[in-house]
Amino acid sequence: MAQLSVRTTYILVVVLSAFLVALESVAIEGAINIADLSSFIVSSVPPLVGGFILLGLSTKGSSEFVREMDRKAWAYLAVLCAFVAGGVLLWFDAIGRIGAGKEALLGGSSSEVLFVVLLSAVFLSERLNRWELIGSMLIIAGVFIVLLNRNDLTLTLGLGEIEAIGSSLLLGISVVMTTVMLKTYRVTPLSAIELLLTGVFLIVVGIALGFVTWPGTNGVVVLLALGVFPAMGLLTYNAGLPKIGASLTSVLFALTGVMTVGVQLVVLGLFPSADIRLPENLALALIGGLVAFVGVYLLNARGRKEPSAEPVHLKR
Repeated sequence: MAQLSVRTTYILVVVLSAFLVALESVAIEGAINIADLSSFIVSSVPPLVGGFILLGLSTKGSSEFVREMDRKAWAYLAVLCAFVAGGVLLWFDAIGRIGAGKEALLGGSSSEVLFVVLLSAVFLSERLNRWELIGSMLIIAGVFIVLLNRNDLTLTLGLGEIEAIGSSLLLGISVVMTTVMLKTYRVTPLSAIELLLTGVFLIVVGIALGFVTWPGTNGVVVLLALGVFPAMGLLTYNAGLPKIGASLTSVLFALTGVMTVGVQLVVLGLFPSADIRLPENLALALIGGLVAFVGVYLLNARGRKEPSAEPVHLKR
């Protein structure tokens, strides 16, 4: 039996990462709409669980990471995690409002990539070339198609859609900040501490503001199970970076949008009465997602050449 090449193996690993995040988005939608958990508690507990999972996978590396960090680095990481926390909260709340499929097509598979490229150009002095500009325009066009109301050709831009795009902006900022830290620190320990601090930040703020509603036993089990997704999704994504390069990794990861809609269709096929919300116009949303995916491909295939200079996607 022929063995897979290293490249093919890690391509499959990254595709698995995209699939895991698609499952996570639909699971979050179920947790909010079916298990009746608040978006705040769903945003805060799974990152904590995921962080502890990654700590267990890299105990020695995490200990070294903590020792290497100075006060300035901790302050920087705290600001980074604040952006992640805000982005995750908006992401999950948007899922509850507009459904996992539409949120994924608007967010992680399109606008987040665009924000990362634009922010990198501003703050990391990465110049945009012609192909990157064309790719950016295609992503914007894809987002507009997803938002388009076919009946009267107006844009559907409610709170959920704004949250999805705002989430991508906050997570895009965190991606650029993470890129800076990855020049000094290793991926797995950084990811573990980042997830932990993000969860702690959301829990503390939620309790202080009275937004956290603690669930019963069944809800706790759901939250613990959801913690597997951020840990394994981030780990499998990061595994591809040094093996196939960040450009190909991010292109493959942009499949998350279409995969999320596919998972929704499977769930609704098995459980027709499930409270899962597909995009209002499924065909138009998928066309928009495809246009945005072509834009993502151009951004990466014709864009930056340095794998180490590419950012790590924390969403989706």
